[in-house]
Amino acid sequence: MSKKTQSSFVCDNCGSSFQTWLGKCPDCGEWNTLKEFKTSNYKSPLSGNVSKTVFVKLDSVNSDDQVSHTRLVTEFAEVDRVLGGGFVEDGVVLVAGEPGVGKSTLLLSILGKKEGLSSVYVSSEEESNQIAYRAKRLGVSSENIHFSNQKEIDSLLTSLAELVAAEKIKLIIFDSLQGFYCGNNESLPGSISQAKEVLMKIVEFSKKQKVASIVVGHITKEGEIAGPKFLEHMVDVVLFLEGEEMGNMRLLRSFKNRFGPTDEVGFLEITDLGMKEIKNPSAFFLELEDAVAGKATLGARQGQRVVFATVESLVVSTSLAFPKRVAKGIDAKRLELILAILKKYLHLNVDSYDIYVNVSGGLKINDPLADLGVATAIYSSMKNKVYSPKTVFLGELGLLGNIRKSRTLPRIIKEAKRLGFTQIYSSDNLKSIQELGKV
Repeated sequence: MSKKTQSSFVCDNCGSSFQTWLGKCPDCGEWNTLKEFKTSNYKSPLSGNVSKTVFVKLDSVNSDDQVSHTRLVTEFAEVDRVLGGGFVEDGVVLVAGEPGVGKSTLLLSILGKKEGLSSVYVSSEEESNQIAYRAKRLGVSSENIHFSNQKEIDSLLTSLAELVAAEKIKLIIFDSLQGFYCGNNESLPGSISQAKEVLMKIVEFSKKQKVASIVVGHITKEGEIAGPKFLEHMVDVVLFLEGEEMGNMRLLRSFKNRFGPTDEVGFLEITDLGMKEIKNPSAFFLELEDAVAGKATLGARQGQRVVFATVESLVVSTSLAFPKRVAKGIDAKRLELILAILKKYLHLNVDSYDIYVNVSGGLKINDPLADLGVATAIYSSMKNKVYSPKTVFLGELGLLGNIRKSRTLPRIIKEAKRLGFTQIYSSDNLKSIQELGKV
């Protein structure tokens, strides 16, 4: 007798489910995002007996009680910072990033940081000798690391339950989600249906066994985690590892965290010996050796910390009807806005020049406090004016040419002074962009 299956259509963008296919998702409005998947009627082997639901009134709950979570501190400071103090005992973390960015290297580096950590590395893509060679190359002790390349999730979790009990496993790595499959699901491995079912079982397993799990996910060509959005809703933490292909710096960001902040950033450097922490990011991004035209120092917020970096600008005359605008490290639309402000209030003929802007070290900045530093670098290149490397520019530019105040400015100025900057320009001593010409 064949198994009964149910078909539904799930939106890749928002995760909404529908009984029939539609060209346009009614919920998010995106076109051609609905994909079919089939699921079998089954009961999870990890589920216990159904118990009666108990309801409580919120006013009877002591709101002063803080929810406590047992954490596994990795001793990898930048990772622990992003997680909010380490992995939660029964938490599930989804890690994603571009192919080759260093996800596996980061995971092995985490295992190598915590001495005596009993862990399991399950790979659906690589063999044991490949992982063992990488661990040896990175100097990671594999004495307490158990390995498996079993891809069928039910068989894997049954064996893992026995291993967790016998070896007191604290951390399990599933690398990667799209390579595992559920035997009673007729879809191909990597499909939406398989990914959802596999992740659901991993989450159930982690909660029941009280073990932290890291699940590696693929990303699409648009840079988003592959699969419908509800995959991200199923886990406790979503981390993204970013970095340029030819650069050594990596940024670890949290896009979701049920147990900690989502605005923290971890600064890492990939080396031959694995992933290393960048303990002083500003020193990594600053280039203070030379004082030349087209160069300025800016300050920007990255999570809860402040990072200072060098921004360079190259301004060259052009005969093109549409001058080139190239921005690396800042948003291209933000650059267009800054150029419009410079044209309006400093009367710079930006339409006659190709303008290139680059933030050193591969840093990507979204903080509007970097506006003044970017504007200064462009002004410096156009006017051939040189600023001291010990000068820093902090401020968001308004459309009226004003430099806006910020509540975090005193803290940033304090940090700038600690790093040895002798001249600090901000809304405290510059009221508008017109005053830049007097600096």
